[in-house]
Amino acid sequence: MKQLHIKLDENSPAIRWADAQADKVGARGHVGTHQDCYTKVPEKSEYNIKAMVLDCQYGMPQLEDVKSLTTLEDMALLLHTANLEKNEYGTDMYFATETFLSEEVLYSILEKKPLFIIIDSHGIAEKGKKHIEFDKTCEANGCHVIENADFSCIGKEKNIQLQIIIRIDNKSTGKPCELYCM
Repeated sequence: MKQLHIKLDENSPAIRWADAQADKVGARGHVGTHQDCYTKVPEKSEYNIKAMVLDCQYGMPQLEDVKSLTTLEDMALLLHTANLEKNEYGTDMYFATETFLSEEVLYSILEKKPLFIIIDSHGIAEKGKKHIEFDKTCEANGCHVIENADFSCIGKEKNIQLQIIIRIDNKSTGKPCELYCM
């Protein structure tokens, strides 16, 4: 079993930043590998599902890339950007790297009915209003976005079996996640 989530040390800069915030619980939910839940929380705290890996190391998918995918129903779509592999989590370079989907591409992905979109970066849209809007759009379509995953150990695999454990009881809108490749 390969670990695909970030494990942060209590002394890491991200944890120290979260602990310094007025809403420490809220901030801690949004560091490391997590899922934002603004309108809906997943039905279960654990999922064992198939996942399709989309290579995004040379650019985010365009509409034609997504249209050619088979169904994603009851699966996860992993967007492998290699941002985490190239830039250390939490650094300015990590957050400056643009790994964003267009609205058209997002809607095309959602038409294929995935349960999760998982990315090895800080989200599928720009930080702020657009980020929240995309997460809410996914939730309205029965999908959740998990960000800051670590795909460094999956190599060139295109399909994997995935275990997802979500702390759905976390008080923050950010729900910490553990991901394992089976």
